[in-house]
Amino acid sequence: MQQSNALTTLLASMGLLPSLAQSAEDVAADCVTGLNEIGTISVNDMVGSPVEVEKVIALKASEQGASYYRIIQLQEDLPTERWQAQVIIYA
Repeated sequence: MQQSNALTTLLASMGLLPSLAQSAEDVAADCVTGLNEIGTISVNDMVGSPVEVEKVIALKASEQGASYYRIIQLQEDLPTERWQAQVIIYA
């Protein structure tokens, strides 16, 4: 819980929390037909919950001009409790 609060505090201090309301949206694999793939995003060694990881992914996708993203891999390294993610972003 303390790590979650630390991440929220960090995002708020950087002025990033208001941006989350306008961030890219998750899209299912069967819904990407017709979307323009514009790149990929990697998230490595992030501490937090899966929800926090997804918020960071959405923010990064938006920063790169994406309207949608699809998480193709989300994995937690249990000994270190750190998350790794691979994401495709779409316009």
